[in-house]
Amino acid sequence: IAEVGGGDKPLAGLKIVLNAGNGSGYFFNDILADLGADVSNSFLLTPDGTFPSGVPNPESTSMIAETKSKCEECCADLGILFDTDADRSGFILPRTVAKGSLSAYEPLNRNRLIALLSVIFSSSSPGCTIVTDSVTSEGLAKFLTADLGLEHVRYLKGYANVIGKAVEITESGHGNAEMAIETSGHCAMKENGYLDDGTYTAVKIVGLLARTYKTASGGSLLDLISGLQEKAEENELRMNVLDGSLESTQDLFDQFARMIEAHTEGQNKVEGWELDTENLEGVRVRTGGGGFFMLRK
Repeated sequence: IAEVGGGDKPLAGLKIVLNAGNGSGYFFNDILADLGADVSNSFLLTPDGTFPSGVPNPESTSMIAETKSKCEECCADLGILFDTDADRSGFILPRTVAKGSLSAYEPLNRNRLIALLSVIFSSSSPGCTIVTDSVTSEGLAKFLTADLGLEHVRYLKGYANVIGKAVEITESGHGNAEMAIETSGHCAMKENGYLDDGTYTAVKIVGLLARTYKTASGGSLLDLISGLQEKAEENELRMNVLDGSLESTQDLFDQFARMIEAHTEGQNKVEGWELDTENLEGVRVRTGGGGFFMLRK
């Protein structure tokens, strides 16, 4: 952030809305204010373990909608969302940035957030490795490798898993894993000691915004990921085994997995289906056009 100039107020001129969700990330609002940002429209800044407005979740449609509405009301440059302990974050950005006018606000989370953070690292650490969980999109993989020239390791779901893999890659000398991140927003960066920290993620996004704001061209941060192929539809289904036993769950999973694999080759092959042989968790099938589905337990 200091790179943008402005002395001790490098965020002067920026309007940022923080939705702390009555969680522990409320302190970040004071930091933004101290750096010169207008945070007069931030809300839910009082810590309250009963979470009277609902348990904060940056992926929640209601939390996203509420923060988006606040951003629209005040023409904010950025909205920030934290979960209960601020180890996950999400963002709201205007799609349209014109002189004196901001509009068409959209969420920056999941594959989009990974993509934008990777844009930052493609400049500061060219060719580095980005470790993600198993459910990231085909479009993201292409954006990271083909567009940004980075290494992408898609590993197991779970923030401890992706962080552990990033540490392993870096310490072994097999790569330079600058970031480990889940689609849920859990993010750990090498420069921050691989600490799972949503506020540090926010620092990276705020810093990028401040640098962009100071340039003559300006524009929306979303323009930086315009090459990311996004899925038209995204759904997650949770199927429960009726007897609730691990034995039945394993048995049914194995049956479904065999059936799916059988339809990716030979006489039973479904047109366009391709088994992802590099997938490490469950079964993942590419369906063409950047689409995929996976079965995991």
